[in-house]
Amino acid sequence: MDRYLVISSDGHAGLPPEQYRNYLESKYHAEFDERVQREIVAREEHEKRFLLDDFNTKWRARVGEGLAGAWDPEIRNRVLDGDGVAAEVLFPDGITERNAPPFGADVGLRPFGIDPELQWAGARAHNRWLAEFCSDDPLRRIGLAVIPALYDIEQNLREIRWAHEAGLKGVFMPIITEGYAMYNHRKYYPMWDLLQELNMSVHFHSGGAPAYDTTQPGWIGTYLSEYAFWLTRPMWSMIFGGVFELYPRLKVCFTEAGGEFWFPWVLELMDIRASVKHTSGKLGDYNSNLTMKPSEYFARNMWIGCSALPDEETTEAYYKIGIDRIMWGTDYPHPEGTWPATLEKMLASLGGLPETDIQKMFAGNALQVFDLDEDALWELASRIGPRKSQFEKRAA
Repeated sequence: MDRYLVISSDGHAGLPPEQYRNYLESKYHAEFDERVQREIVAREEHEKRFLLDDFNTKWRARVGEGLAGAWDPEIRNRVLDGDGVAAEVLFPDGITERNAPPFGADVGLRPFGIDPELQWAGARAHNRWLAEFCSDDPLRRIGLAVIPALYDIEQNLREIRWAHEAGLKGVFMPIITEGYAMYNHRKYYPMWDLLQELNMSVHFHSGGAPAYDTTQPGWIGTYLSEYAFWLTRPMWSMIFGGVFELYPRLKVCFTEAGGEFWFPWVLELMDIRASVKHTSGKLGDYNSNLTMKPSEYFARNMWIGCSALPDEETTEAYYKIGIDRIMWGTDYPHPEGTWPATLEKMLASLGGLPETDIQKMFAGNALQVFDLDEDALWELASRIGPRKSQFEKRAA
């Protein structure tokens, strides 16, 4: 077939804020009603304060009704068809489209400045809407349940079981653990065990960060310089914590990670630290619970969702990481993603690479992570997928 199958590893979906009320438990309605307009105003003020208002206004005008694909299934499928995307992984949303889940259950999923009970209420509301949204087209929508995992393990287990029964394929968890146990803690073992048993993948996405003082200069540059650190902190805590030694079939994905410049260095660093050099030996035998190199656990248990597409320089880094670890993504409907010029950006970044490597990044690796109907996806791709002949030469 002269077409590629494309499964995006990075999509975002969520309701307009006021509509989450319909999916929220009634006992939280009064709190929701009090907060929702205040939070909408706060987001608008944030945009104006950081000169985002003009950018976002122009962006929304440019893409028009396509933004409504964040919650409208018909519009979303039209966008996917236009992008040549057969299926996509769905995270909660954030600021740009003004449709984040309530009570801090958004893509940042921070454990500070919030009430854990309310954050869980917002997560459950989003999960119940998302399950409904995915059921409209279960072939194309790979839903991730929001799990505020740091507070109550039994609650985690209940929601994971519910999500699995509701047809969601994986879980999205916080990257910031400030004030709570990191993911090497033994208390999480029952959760890893259940996720492995159910073949549900664990996903971390950039967005979470410490509480910056946004009134001071330089905070955005600071965030952009260190967001990959916070995103991938669960990686080394889980590897050195022996999680993958105990749960060898657990699947973990890191999305929008700046993978091209970050992961090769981190993998090398972890292997050096695990070798117990003279400079670190005085700290004790801290890796006796590992039977493989950290990079080998990564190569077996972990994937990178790359929605910032590689250019010639970063493509080389992906080969260093391993092409079988890379999952391509559009980041729809975010303005930093590929839409509405997805094919153009596909060709500019992947044109000229070997066909087998392109197909691994487009979908082959995702098929290893998720339980999907591969035959039906290929049938869909035969109608909408980008043509292989277009990728034979790298676009100028």
